[in-house]
Amino acid sequence: MQTKFNYVKPSECNIDYHNLINYAKRLENQDIPMHSLIIMRGNNICMESYYKPYDNNSLHRMFSMTKSLVSLGIGCLYGEHKLSLDDHIVDYFNDKLPQNGAYDYMKMLTIKDMLTMRTCHDSTTYKTAGTTDWVGSFFTVKPVHAPGTQFSYDTSSTHVLGALIERLSGMRLIDYLKEKFLNELGFSEDTFILPDPCGIPMGGSGICARPVDMLKIIYLISKDGVYNDKQLIPADYIKAARMKQSDPYGKSGTLEEMQGYGYQIWITRNGGYALYGMAGQLALYVPDKDIYMVTTADTLGRQGGVQCIYDAFWEEIYNKIDDETSVNNETDAQLAEYNTFINNRELFCLKDSTASSYENLINNVTYVCDENVCKMTAVKVTIHNADNACTDTNNTTRKWGTITYTNETGTHSIDFGFGYNIVSEFPIYNFRCAASAVWKCDNNLLIKIQIIDSAIGNLYISLSYKDNYASVFLKKYEETFFNEFNGVFGAISSLQQTD
Repeated sequence: MQTKFNYVKPSECNIDYHNLINYAKRLENQDIPMHSLIIMRGNNICMESYYKPYDNNSLHRMFSMTKSLVSLGIGCLYGEHKLSLDDHIVDYFNDKLPQNGAYDYMKMLTIKDMLTMRTCHDSTTYKTAGTTDWVGSFFTVKPVHAPGTQFSYDTSSTHVLGALIERLSGMRLIDYLKEKFLNELGFSEDTFILPDPCGIPMGGSGICARPVDMLKIIYLISKDGVYNDKQLIPADYIKAARMKQSDPYGKSGTLEEMQGYGYQIWITRNGGYALYGMAGQLALYVPDKDIYMVTTADTLGRQGGVQCIYDAFWEEIYNKIDDETSVNNETDAQLAEYNTFINNRELFCLKDSTASSYENLINNVTYVCDENVCKMTAVKVTIHNADNACTDTNNTTRKWGTITYTNETGTHSIDFGFGYNIVSEFPIYNFRCAASAVWKCDNNLLIKIQIIDSAIGNLYISLSYKDNYASVFLKKYEETFFNEFNGVFGAISSLQQTD
């Protein structure tokens, strides 16, 4: 089904195109790794930009935006009278309760408490090492306080709500959501939700979809659950879902997250509300200016990165909209400038490399690692010569390299560009990745590897050289995998060992 959205010039949204460019440039200048940007007023999209290799067909991990979809699914069950928000969750999961019965605090817990992140747990229950039954852990981990009191961000709670949808509907979570509203919205047919270790869809964080899909979801919420003149989700549920139901102030680390929380929907400044997924997955609506913002990104390891996205939107776009004054139509040249800009964004990479006197000294030399927690035994950097140079899409010859390492899983290699990304597949994990590198100072080579798949995250490999020695710093910013890439250790040149 076709969407209702139109693609228009910025001036048709009464937005100066310079402000949209400045919005993107501000984020890029702050080293925020953006993956996509969408701005819409009313039904009119005036900015849709993707950071290559992402494009408009790329499925993207949306993390906790999944929670908002689960909330809408609960709203559908509520509309079908298959549940009440005052129902106690233990009544639906007798098979998951401890042998001696449910804890008293757990017996008190209602579906509404779970929607508003006021469960009886203070954190997600399934993140303990070795936990495979994520749903069961919610009931077997001992609660710490009465439900309906403290706001505590508990992803296991939403995971259980997703499992509840499956139990009450008799359908897989994604199939139920498609039947009830996703198909009507024209949501991507190939969207999917990653499973937990028991095969239960990850209702708290697992959906992979396209950015424009999430625009449709926040649009549906802004229209009281109506799309194509059909009431897809009960209006009273939607209105309650986007209102402040619990208070995260003091429990959240950024100004935006302190504003309030509804039914799996965040309240923002300026009277807005948002779907929010880890690392910069956002779908925001601000009613007073009828404006939407959708972003995908990877801010993991970039402290305050999500707040930077909000601030850029507020200050570069929202605050500069004055509907009492009309923005002039773009000239053909201005429109060409704007379109060139939004169609030529590229994924963040390390740049501004300094020259290094070590480059020839360490090239293709294997360094034998000291014993270390990463179980890495050898590391080598190869810098390729002009005969083997990498050519980019502009047919420009650019320097590139390969890092080769040996660990418990074998010997592996990853290519990287100096000042640009090389896209490849990460060894063992088989996730798509993009790698770049710079000499940060004369003796320090920094490699950044961005995971751009159903997992989103990034890894840093820092190699610092002195005489025949190297120190290796490995740091991963990713939720689930790559644990062997956290550590610091020394290494010595194999040439020195031969001597």
